[in-house]
Amino acid sequence: MGWRWKDEDKIFEIGKKFVIAPPWIETKKEKITFVEGESFGTGVHETTVSCIEFLESINLKDKRVLDIGIGSGVLSIAALKLGAKKAIGFDIAEHAVNECKENAKLNNVDNLECFIADSPKDIEGRFDIVLANIFFDIILSMKKDIDRLTDKGSYLLLSGIVWEENYTVKSTFENMGFSVAKNAFLGDYSTIMLKK
Repeated sequence: MGWRWKDEDKIFEIGKKFVIAPPWIETKKEKITFVEGESFGTGVHETTVSCIEFLESINLKDKRVLDIGIGSGVLSIAALKLGAKKAIGFDIAEHAVNECKENAKLNNVDNLECFIADSPKDIEGRFDIVLANIFFDIILSMKKDIDRLTDKGSYLLLSGIVWEENYTVKSTFENMGFSVAKNAFLGDYSTIMLKK
């Protein structure tokens, strides 16, 4: 699953602004660290890395973020450290939500809300950016809610998509009024950033 505290003094540089490091390591870059746990998202998986790099490329100041399948909370934490004013996320796993809350405290972000859910159907309002680093079929199953929760100008950052399904996901959202801002093919997966 990647980096954990057991790796002692390992430091991973992510993008231009971040490092993933244990709590006791001092660094000049913005640090993200995690509690010991089981949830996905230790910051070093290729999909997480590409999402953080894409997040760095857009202006997140005062933006509202929705994180679908929040896991450890790493993407929401990065977004908040990049200036977002609020992040809301959910996950089907109780342990992930518990770890996300602990990680928010550990990283000194107090505007991250995470809860247990299997879809965004009960979420209201609009979001400036929607994050989803999950399997492509789950992303597609939530497309109507994603459309409902975004406005013109909103970004959609999708990852965890195997190469073979990249076109399907991309074209599905293009047909819904999104345009591709970036599309990266990684080792095994791909990451797509779209704008409505």
